[in-house]
Amino acid sequence: MSVTFRLLGPFETILSGEPVKVGGARQRKLLAVLLLNANRIVSVDQLVAALWENPPGSVRQQVHNSIGSLRRVLAGASSEVQIIRTDTGYRLDVAEDVIDLHRFDRNVRAARDAEQRGDLYTSLGLLDEALSLWRGKALSGLDGVWFETAAASLNENRLAAVEQLASCRIRCGEAASLIGDLTKLVRQHPLRESLRDRLMRALYLSGRQADALAVYEEGRRVLADELALDPGSGLRELHLAILNGSLPVTTTPHHEGTAEMLSAPGSGTSPTKFYLPHDNHDFSGRTAEIAHLLEEAARENPSTLVISAIDGMGGVGKTTLAVHFAHEVADGYPDGQYFVDLHGFTTGMEPITADQALEQLLRDSGVPPELVPTGTEARSHLWRSRTAGTRSLLLVDNAVDAAQVRPLLPGSAGVLVIITSRRRLSALDGAVPMSLDVLSPHEAADMFARVVGERRAEKEPEAVAEAVRLCGHLPLAIRIAAARLRDRDSWTVADLVDRIRDHAHRARFLQVEDRNVMAVLKLSHRYLDPLHRKVFRLLSLHPGAEYDVGSTAALAEISTDQAESCLDGLFDFNLVKQFTPGRFHFHDLVRDCAVQMRSEVDTEDEQQAALRRLFDHYLKAAGIWCQALAHGNPVKEPDEDSPSSVRTPASPAEATAVLNAEFPNLVATARLAAEVGRHAQAWKLVCALEPYLRATNYAGPSYDLYSLAARSANIDGDAHGESLCWSGLASVCRERGLTSEAIRHLDRALELTRRLGELHRESALLIHLGLLRLDMDDYAGAERDFGLAQAHIAEEPDHPYHETIINNQAVVARELGRFTESLEHFTLSLELMPPDDAISRLVTRWNVATVLHAQREHHGALREFGEVLSGSQAIGYQTGIALAQLGLCATQRSLGDYAASVQHGRDALVLARRLNLHRVECEVLDALGETAVAAKDLDHAEKVYAQARERSNHYSFARYEARALEGFAHIAHRRHDPTLAERYWREAVAMYPSVMHDATHARHHLASLDDESATCFRCETP
Repeated sequence: MSVTFRLLGPFETILSGEPVKVGGARQRKLLAVLLLNANRIVSVDQLVAALWENPPGSVRQQVHNSIGSLRRVLAGASSEVQIIRTDTGYRLDVAEDVIDLHRFDRNVRAARDAEQRGDLYTSLGLLDEALSLWRGKALSGLDGVWFETAAASLNENRLAAVEQLASCRIRCGEAASLIGDLTKLVRQHPLRESLRDRLMRALYLSGRQADALAVYEEGRRVLADELALDPGSGLRELHLAILNGSLPVTTTPHHEGTAEMLSAPGSGTSPTKFYLPHDNHDFSGRTAEIAHLLEEAARENPSTLVISAIDGMGGVGKTTLAVHFAHEVADGYPDGQYFVDLHGFTTGMEPITADQALEQLLRDSGVPPELVPTGTEARSHLWRSRTAGTRSLLLVDNAVDAAQVRPLLPGSAGVLVIITSRRRLSALDGAVPMSLDVLSPHEAADMFARVVGERRAEKEPEAVAEAVRLCGHLPLAIRIAAARLRDRDSWTVADLVDRIRDHAHRARFLQVEDRNVMAVLKLSHRYLDPLHRKVFRLLSLHPGAEYDVGSTAALAEISTDQAESCLDGLFDFNLVKQFTPGRFHFHDLVRDCAVQMRSEVDTEDEQQAALRRLFDHYLKAAGIWCQALAHGNPVKEPDEDSPSSVRTPASPAEATAVLNAEFPNLVATARLAAEVGRHAQAWKLVCALEPYLRATNYAGPSYDLYSLAARSANIDGDAHGESLCWSGLASVCRERGLTSEAIRHLDRALELTRRLGELHRESALLIHLGLLRLDMDDYAGAERDFGLAQAHIAEEPDHPYHETIINNQAVVARELGRFTESLEHFTLSLELMPPDDAISRLVTRWNVATVLHAQREHHGALREFGEVLSGSQAIGYQTGIALAQLGLCATQRSLGDYAASVQHGRDALVLARRLNLHRVECEVLDALGETAVAAKDLDHAEKVYAQARERSNHYSFARYEARALEGFAHIAHRRHDPTLAERYWREAVAMYPSVMHDATHARHHLASLDDESATCFRCETP
């Protein structure tokens, strides 16, 4: 009995010419999954993911039952179709000709080969036959996320084949007959530039040049409205050729499927976007794996997105293999070679989000920062658009799971995706998995010889084979053992083997099946003196990604000279690694070894004492490092005398550099201190970091840190400390636009402070509350809070809070347009400010520059902003750099230097987004829009203002949203649309706080509607 399976339309099973009912919905879905993976093993986990959103406890039994039902339904075709049970899942053995999808793929591949040979008419016939197999949308009648994703991929393949057919027909002189079908397809897929390309060609070659240009213009408007993008370079070049009448009759579209785009690897084409890490010069082995990956890439057809997912244990060489393979095939992907490390399993680092990864990829692909959309979905959409129709390669390293990777996947054929992860990515649809095992005996011996030296290894081939066997054929273990031998000229390979074999009594460490890695690691440990052994074990207590001499000395209670000597010794034994001078780290496997040895040797009391010393070390270090960033430190140094010697930074810039490097360690230490019950050290460490957290705009884990600190201070019973932590958390919330939450935390801090009767502390909190009022544009409330704060210190004229209050009163005056008063206050504030408070002085000078700019003293403002920039760069003050770049953007626009304005604005935007400076981000978008208007680039200005409005609305920054509305009004005014301009100016005035000076610019235009030459501060040009 003959059987046919139809996937390209409503899902059907045809047996002897008649449709067959395949059980219920679950059996139909199960059969579809097996057919989509015909002749390949489908794991039970993959089947469960496809068939159930919320699997029941008996899911494996239900899969087994469903398989049995399918076998009974297909019993009549048992000679052609068999479901085979394997160790890991099920495989449907079937001739590929009975599945319409496989006939379609085969014909498309053959058509591509024929086109490359120049046999266009054979290609036409094959493509017509392939597309005739489609009866509607793929997998119709099968619901669920898994099937929707699979259907979307298949439908994409059909479109790619349609485009390839159109290309062939155009080259065969059949352009006119295509126009109707292509017009319909372009309406259905308005964002697909490759379809629009073919329609434009068909129209032009049919003598309809004007219609071809109209199709381009329609596409340009759609892309601008939907994605805020211009057409791609290929479509723009085609448009120009049609305008000039220079499009050759036989030209093929510049998209996948043409002979140009299918050039063989090694053709010498240079990528325009190359971001791969460097290849390992001594890469060896992995011959079978490389061959398999090359085979999968070579099997790529014009309708398939190729995904290779490499998984395996830590240290097995996943990234090394992936990078080497990427370099091997790079020439075949000339449109871009991208790399992103997701840090899924990087010690001491949080995995980056898909949103962050997409921003990196979009910037790498050439999207300017102001046009990178917000939100994962929008960024993913744009990334798919950027890679559509290209021959590109994407290497995604160190993934957590399929969910982290899925938004990064391109949406069309022509792109090779390589993914590495410690997990099997079974849930990643369409991925070809490769579980990386240890090396083969031959490859392991080759690696050993490369490290030790070929001549030395050739003398003892049998000993080399035994050495790598005892190393478990694991790359990391082989490199460690061979390096030890390489550095000991007196040893033979047989000596090494004897020492490895003598360790049968040791505790087992890591295993890969029956291969033991502990032999190599304990070989090194055996030859260490007692102090080196102690340091090695205790370093595994360190919670961060890396450590230095000071933290090592604290853990082991030794001098820094001894610590440095021990680290150098461990480095010589390859038990620690060093990428940066003075900073060391464990490989994952070596850290695990040290943990096990510590649990066997060191008592609980000894381990807790080591942790206490480490906590004290970092508390003392944080205080010293942060001292350079702010005058005064509210946290006392620990009572215990830490044995470590912490060097005082010579400048704020050096302090910032040290804190940038150490911050992950400090965060991990605070968390561990709270976890093990050392609550006083936990909250004090967080509070000691306040100057640095403030300088970084309370980015990253600041919220979690202060929440942890507040809980620890409460448990510790320290009301003063708890007040510090609540006010710190309020600062984080303020910067993130969480004003209501910030006020709640400040109220809690005030309650604790008033209970203690600390008037100075209460004054500081009232200043903080006044700043929150400023954020809410509540200027009367802000002045009231600043006045109450001043009353608490009225009898202390030399108290430093006077300067802070005067400074903030200057800000209020500036926002209300009282510029002379504002400058007087800022000047007095600078006089009262400590000379060594570099950051506060820079911020105040930036405020002075903003007032000068508002007074139209642009050259004075330019000078001040420039000095703030150079001063911030000198001390590494990133927020100051962003603020200065923002000011220079606005001032250079006022002076007419639009190129400099745009460059400063873009630099400010990139930095603001990296530091989560949301206010700066919104204001610089407004400033970039104003520069675009001044430069008469109204289309670009409109896109930038749209981003400014969306971001400002998202963060509830009414003033910046109102400024964006002003921008839309200026655009409408330039386009001679007074009605629309008036509407936007009125909306802006309504959104601004009524007393804010910024509203006067829009009011000026509303009062001058009849005067087309009227300008304001925002739109005037030199």
